[in-house]
Amino acid sequence: MSTANSFIVDELLLDNFPAGVVVHDANSAVLTANVMAERLLGLSAQHMMGLKVDDVTWQFVQPDGSPMAPADFPAARALHGSCKISDLVLGVDTAGLGGIRWLLCSAYPVFNGAAVLTSVVVCFTDCSDLIRAQKALSDSEQRLQLVLRGSNDGCWDWDLANQRIYYSPRWWAMLGYEPGELTSGPALWEQLLHADDRQRVQHFLGAALAGAVDDYAIEFSLLHREGHYVPVQSRGFIQRGPGGTAIRVAGTNTDITERKQFERQLLTTAEHDHLTGLPNRRYLSRELATRLAAARAAATHGAVLLLDLDDFKLINDTEGHSFGDLLLQEVAARLRASMGAVDFVGRLGGDEFVVILAPTASTLAQCSAEAERHCQQLRLALCRPYRLAGSEHTVTPSIGCALFDASTAAADLVFKQADIALYAAKGAGRNTVRFFDPAMQHAIDARARLQGELHDAIARAELEIYYQPQFDVMERLIGAEALLRWNHTVRGVVTPGAFIAVAEMSDLIIRIGDWVLRDASARLATWARDPALSGLTLSVNVSARHLHEDDFVARTLAILRQAGADPHRLAMELTESLLATDAEETIAKMRQLRECGVNFSIDDFGTGFSSLRYIHRFPLKHLKIDQSFVAACNADPNAAAIVEIVIALANKLGLGHVAEGVETPEQLAFLKSLGCTGFQGYLLGRPMPAAQFEALARAQYACTV
Repeated sequence: MSTANSFIVDELLLDNFPAGVVVHDANSAVLTANVMAERLLGLSAQHMMGLKVDDVTWQFVQPDGSPMAPADFPAARALHGSCKISDLVLGVDTAGLGGIRWLLCSAYPVFNGAAVLTSVVVCFTDCSDLIRAQKALSDSEQRLQLVLRGSNDGCWDWDLANQRIYYSPRWWAMLGYEPGELTSGPALWEQLLHADDRQRVQHFLGAALAGAVDDYAIEFSLLHREGHYVPVQSRGFIQRGPGGTAIRVAGTNTDITERKQFERQLLTTAEHDHLTGLPNRRYLSRELATRLAAARAAATHGAVLLLDLDDFKLINDTEGHSFGDLLLQEVAARLRASMGAVDFVGRLGGDEFVVILAPTASTLAQCSAEAERHCQQLRLALCRPYRLAGSEHTVTPSIGCALFDASTAAADLVFKQADIALYAAKGAGRNTVRFFDPAMQHAIDARARLQGELHDAIARAELEIYYQPQFDVMERLIGAEALLRWNHTVRGVVTPGAFIAVAEMSDLIIRIGDWVLRDASARLATWARDPALSGLTLSVNVSARHLHEDDFVARTLAILRQAGADPHRLAMELTESLLATDAEETIAKMRQLRECGVNFSIDDFGTGFSSLRYIHRFPLKHLKIDQSFVAACNADPNAAAIVEIVIALANKLGLGHVAEGVETPEQLAFLKSLGCTGFQGYLLGRPMPAAQFEALARAQYACTV
């Protein structure tokens, strides 16, 4: 079933349900139909899938035999009126299978947490026997008695003129009595009628008898001998005398306990998580809306806690999904045990859980303190070791909390604020609690605006590559690093530090990465035709998301081919943290590109956490010494020692090395004294537009020829 429709059913249960069931979506298209529906309608489920109510396949007739208009179909009426349609009788033309089959139909609209109608469930049973029996009543009382005697329904016959009523043995048995055990009479069924049904049923029956209809059906509950109520569907036929006055009513009561249980199970399935049994998002949204209404009515405060499990994906990947499911079930059990009777626990999906604290606090400060206490209580409960599948595991939660009061507009807003707070808790190191602060929302809004502007910037060609020169030990130009700049219409030239992190939160980083590769490749192809530039290399930075794209290698080689660039002149700079993520996949992709000539270097070497046992396996060409060590190398012996170690390591591995951030002559001299052979920094050349860089290269070339 579509994820857009939150209505979920157990197909096995559906196919064993004794009535036909067809589910339509909000546009009236059929989503599913059970085996009984196929049998009763004479159509296969495959044939019915996707059919709308106005499809010519549906050919229904009214009880009088006239064609039924599509607008009068049960599903259409429920969709149009957003209301339940009960006990509608219609006929199905089953040509070749016995003529008209009569069905008794009910349609139930299903709404999501925002009170939007998402689907309609149509249930129907074959009432052909009853219709035929009713029509034949005046011709053959004996035939009717035979039909009723063989039925499981409880039959009754009410002589209105003499106020005498007959209840069949099955009618009595349905309620746990022996025939005649109670005083028979028209008042008996009213005495047994559930108090909640009495006024409705009396009004319905009075209208039916006074009207012009000949048959009817209604549902109500009757008291069983053992004290519980039995839900029944009562179907009756009204015999009228001259002038249309009702003189006799006969019918049956059908025990619909199983159907009611199935309907309740359908509702439970639609609103509960199948794994943990907790309420799902739909139920949670409705419950929170109820709590918000209570807070408004009483001028009180409540809270929503959004929890997720730190590194749950890693647990799923390493231990398997079955283990992950066991863990989620245990977490759900601990959450239930930790909450008060008036609090509410649910699961949004994945490893995200929600706790709604009842709005009982009279002040914001009291609510905040209570929420903090609950958060710490939950952390302690969830951090206790889990004994699962024969081993012990420890899991920590991150919790985001949002408070609500009489001024809170909607449930979705509270969930959104709790989600923002959860994101902040994750960013703060995990296994912690964060409360929503409006400043968080402002930061997210600002990030969203920047992301939108960056999206437009790509389309408007506002991005530009600047080139920072790189030099050898003789201070000869040997290449450049491509550094991205954004020519913002309002902010001017924006450096990558202000927008790359935002781009990495979405697929924008992939688009930007491809654009940089295309521009760099085109530049290399142009340089190849100029003697002053043909010997230079060009380095580009590659993000983790870009590198881990499945087709990164093929796409990169295609870009180089299309531009006509020499792969040997292109160098990709990767961070240590990127190399530490899925090392085997990274090594495989690097080797494929290296075999085609592309070079690689580790950017900001020494600041990450790469393992030396991996370094020799990466097909590297250079190590780039981080500028933080370069800046301190003259004054800090530790920084100088690290620079010396990096240079020695590169030499041992046969790699080149480039010092970044060289800004003073003293730094340059010191680096040279340590044996450094490559340099990049403001002392030698700031990042500059392509034309300026190419002019620099041509000027230096002119001095050498």
